[in-house]
Amino acid sequence: MNLEALQHLIRSAHGLAEDVSLLVLGSASLLASFPELGESSGPLASTYDADLCPDPFDELTAVMLDEALGENRAYFRIHGYHADILRDSILETLPQGWRERLVAVPGAEGAWALEPHDLVAVKLLVGRPKDLALVGELRRGGHVLERTVRERLAMFDLPVERLPRLESHFRAIFDHTDGG
Repeated sequence: MNLEALQHLIRSAHGLAEDVSLLVLGSASLLASFPELGESSGPLASTYDADLCPDPFDELTAVMLDEALGENRAYFRIHGYHADILRDSILETLPQGWRERLVAVPGAEGAWALEPHDLVAVKLLVGRPKDLALVGELRRGGHVLERTVRERLAMFDLPVERLPRLESHFRAIFDHTDGG
């Protein structure tokens, strides 16, 4: 996924749902802040989807967007990328204050992307190997600051039993030195 593909996907979504803003919440949200991550050598070059959530959320709009732009639909077969339409319950899993930090998607009016440190906090919380690998690339590339990620992690309201795993993920990425 590159910025041009994300912009095209957003324009296509707005063509179907004109009066709805779109939130870009997954890895593709990084393109709003760092378009170079979608270039052929970038970590998002092999990403073929963008996680979009209509805002305000409406189930009928979400179903329509999924049917038109979702995986294995004609749009995907023609363009090679698709939208994963998220439900608004996902918004409850984001760090407090995330809305105030949204980043406008360049060249895509009415679309807002998750700020990179908020995304990294979510990726560390989820902890899938692919998420941790992306966070490691962002750290090594100087795209995120350790202190800011730590601040965002503190904005989650988590049960105490989830904290050791989260701390382990954080340390695996930010305490690792690779000689550079």
